[in-house]
Amino acid sequence: MQWCRQRAMRWLLACCGALAGVMAPASLMLTPVAAHAAVLEGQRFDPTVQLGDRTLRLNGLGLRGVAWVKAFVTGLYLPATTRDPAAALAMPGPKRLQIKVLLEAPAAELSKSLNRRVKRHEPAAVQQRLSARLSRLTADINGMGTLKPGDVIELDYVPDQGVGLRHNGKAVGTPQPGEDLYRAVLKVFIGEHPIDQRMKDGLMRGGV
Repeated sequence: MQWCRQRAMRWLLACCGALAGVMAPASLMLTPVAAHAAVLEGQRFDPTVQLGDRTLRLNGLGLRGVAWVKAFVTGLYLPATTRDPAAALAMPGPKRLQIKVLLEAPAAELSKSLNRRVKRHEPAAVQQRLSARLSRLTADINGMGTLKPGDVIELDYVPDQGVGLRHNGKAVGTPQPGEDLYRAVLKVFIGEHPIDQRMKDGLMRGGV
């Protein structure tokens, strides 16, 4: 059973949103909770979070899944809401990607997918500039071991601190410097070649 789950996660993370053109089923619709939060696939996200010295707003929620296999739900928090991916990528200030895990699988599958997508988005010169920092970040992701349903991963960017990783509320590794690194990571979710087009569409709702 464990082997089957890992195989499903590898296939899910490797594919490129093959069902992106299919209308999202009713289970993907956002559900407000007491006008103070949003819920997707049973995962609750606060409308705002405090990061650094800023209050960030929930810009949208997206599900990473293909057919009946559901891997995780992601929430994107920004200083100001927007429907424009380019504006989100260029927006100064702190940002947060909050990932809530639905499927048990090795964290290494997430880091492999991240690396593949960064290579697809970024030219060779940028990849070289990011290489050492991206390697350290992916090593930290791998260090989380096996992800389990209910786990929460946060990928944060805070100016003057860098890109930070948290697992179930605890810091993992050391923040890696550079807004360019976070922008490369964010492109995996909302760039021109996202890991899942429907997830990108959900994250770019422009407010929940």
